[in-house]
Amino acid sequence: MSLMDDIKVLREKTGAGLMDCKTALKESNNDMEQAIVYLRKKGLAAMAKRAERATKEGRVAVKTDGKNFAMAYLGCETDFVAKTEDFIKLAEELADYVLAHPNVDYLNDETIKGMITERAPKFGENTVFKGGYNWTPAEGSVMAYYIHSDNKKASLLELAVAGNVDKAKATEIARGLAMHTVGMQTGWIEAKDIPQEVIDKELEIYKEQAKNEGKSDMAIEKMLPGKVKKFAKENCLLEQGTIKDNKKTVADYLKEESQALGGELKVVRFVRF
Repeated sequence: MSLMDDIKVLREKTGAGLMDCKTALKESNNDMEQAIVYLRKKGLAAMAKRAERATKEGRVAVKTDGKNFAMAYLGCETDFVAKTEDFIKLAEELADYVLAHPNVDYLNDETIKGMITERAPKFGENTVFKGGYNWTPAEGSVMAYYIHSDNKKASLLELAVAGNVDKAKATEIARGLAMHTVGMQTGWIEAKDIPQEVIDKELEIYKEQAKNEGKSDMAIEKMLPGKVKKFAKENCLLEQGTIKDNKKTVADYLKEESQALGGELKVVRFVRF
């Protein structure tokens, strides 16, 4: 093959620029494998320089084999890169890997790191694996997921089903609740699930705001329980108003659906990216 043919092949294999490929072949005596190593090393150096850049964009991918459900989140710097074919393919492959490997510390998994290290130089941006989940619904439960149209937001939710409830209908309800958690940016299922440190931080903010408004310490103390209750109502799934009718809580909606279906529906867990 001619030099231009070699450059074309090297570009297809690595995604590197024309001049970089030309230099790599020259430095490697036209050895294709050594040229790839040369470019990857160069790419790793560039990745190290980009490591501190914010990754506010990205893509969430969800996979299921009918039994297990996996969700993976790959982050990058710009929406442009997040929409490229190679980035989308990598996000999907990461979700496939998470699905095939349950009970793994995904954030520290060497295979995941290797998959990103190999492909990130093509993107020219800081590319980070932001998290992965592999869930199996318990006996008697159904699981569903929702991915928003921008592929940046998604949720996975498990719903316990008791009684003679149609599983297809229960799965439809679970998907609707997963969509709700994305739309409402839900944090927890119910008030008791909110970590104490989160409550303490909110109370600290409330107190500071009230002092700035000139309220007395006694008035502030009386106000705090109500503020915590309001925070739970805004952030906990069962206490939030439904998307279709914000005067009806999700807890009320589940109670109505349970009665209509002749059984009981209960949210077990959910995770949202």
